[in-house]
Amino acid sequence: MRRTQITTTVFILISFAMMSCNITPETKALWINSARIDCVGVGPMQCLQVKYSPEEAWSNFYQDIEGFTYEPGYIYEVSVELIRMDPANVPADASSIRYKLVEVISKKPDELLRLNDVWALTDIADTAVTVENSKKRPYIELNTRQMTILGSDGCNNLRGSIKQVSANTLTFGPLMSTKKACPDMVQPNAINAALNAVRQYRQEPGQLHLLDANGQVLLTFKKVD
Repeated sequence: MRRTQITTTVFILISFAMMSCNITPETKALWINSARIDCVGVGPMQCLQVKYSPEEAWSNFYQDIEGFTYEPGYIYEVSVELIRMDPANVPADASSIRYKLVEVISKKPDELLRLNDVWALTDIADTAVTVENSKKRPYIELNTRQMTILGSDGCNNLRGSIKQVSANTLTFGPLMSTKKACPDMVQPNAINAALNAVRQYRQEPGQLHLLDANGQVLLTFKKVD
């Protein structure tokens, strides 16, 4: 009887020790975005962006994945092992979870990076934009890594956020601009109204067309070399 009690006690102690160390790993799929972004952890750093399903929004990832070699410009789907550490043995500024690569499931070029450029406006709807020598040609600069837009409507500088972007959809958040009054505000007003109505886009070699919800072309740009 006594031997049985000792054996049971030893088993319980061993089980408790294993549980406290959390040595049982968990495997998950992880999607990794095509560029690191500026973030703040213990201090300023650059983070990967990750999500645990295709439907989720990207979130900052503040640590490394053991065994994973990252190459910007590609979207990855990987399988990772989550190893949970005993919090008592982890520094206060470190994660209690280690991530270890199991396998790279897919590695695909990020098509959205083609939008990352400076685009000069050539047409509003089906009307060519003319620019006098004293005026600045309207343009936009898109950054799908930082999800930002900036540029000029030919009168005022503008900036704002890219609210949503996918393989063919594109919407902007509220755009802020300087408040300079130009002699002719017809064209700048038309550009701002069009940008607020953008819901889709289409690309051709050297060209970017911004479309409304019905697929009508609102603005056409050419790539700035």
